Amino acid sequence: MSFLKKLWIFIKRGFITNFSYRTYAILGIASMLIGVLRFGFMANFLQQGNTFPMLEPYGGDLMAFLITGTMYMSYVSVALDSFRNSIRSEQTMGTLEYLLMSNTPLWQLLIFNGINSFIWTTINVGVIFLFLVLIFDIQMTINIILSLFILILSIICISGIGLMSAGVIMVTKMGDPISWIFSTLSGLVSGVLYPISILPAWLRSFSYFLPPTYALSALRKSLLTGATFMDVKNEIIILIIMSLLTIPLGLLVFRLGFNKARETGSLIEY
Repeated sequence: MSFLKKLWIFIKRGFITNFSYRTYAILGIASMLIGVLRFGFMANFLQQGNTFPMLEPYGGDLMAFLITGTMYMSYVSVALDSFRNSIRSEQTMGTLEYLLMSNTPLWQLLIFNGINSFIWTTINVGVIFLFLVLIFDIQMTINIILSLFILILSIICISGIGLMSAGVIMVTKMGDPISWIFSTLSGLVSGVLYPISILPAWLRSFSYFLPPTYALSALRKSLLTGATFMDVKNEIIILIIMSLLTIPLGLLVFRLGFNKARETGSLIEY
């Protein structure tokens, strides 16, 4: 069976699974929408009669700043958790062993589930984003090609950390410090809800080691101000360098975790 045919089967399987639990899917979308609406209304309130000089590099619109940060973190969750969740899901359903015995390598299983999660998240984010733009009449000057490139590059970069997380979870089964530390620090110091320039110098230093810091800066410029490649080349170069570090390290940690679980006979345990 060809790679593309397998990919289509996994995507179809994902959509069938998601829509089989309609209440879960509807509540998930509604929760995300309500959460972003809350930020939007808060921003609308704060913006009345106020200006935010720190947001000028990103167009100066507080609502747009908050909404783009919140939407982007959905993709961070995909890159960080999809590999780990696919392993746990197959373990708990008792299907991991059968998949490993099939002609579908484990790396294909991870890629297929990651792509499926990316597609589902893009549908959710796209619908909600358009809805919010219409509600709040956010003015945007989008460089769509550059925005997609930055988004995909950042997902690749963070996927390396997601591979580390999956490697750890195959051994520990529950409890993953890598994912927890990364997601906590990203939400705190990467500029999701406020510019990193307001952070104390000692705390801001952590942000320079996190891919979302550079991805958010570049994405906001390309989405909200129509920035060109040259305007965000520094962020892109840093994301590429980080990807060259996180992907090989992620593959190494994943392989070590996989081998350890096989040696102890706990690969399919949960």
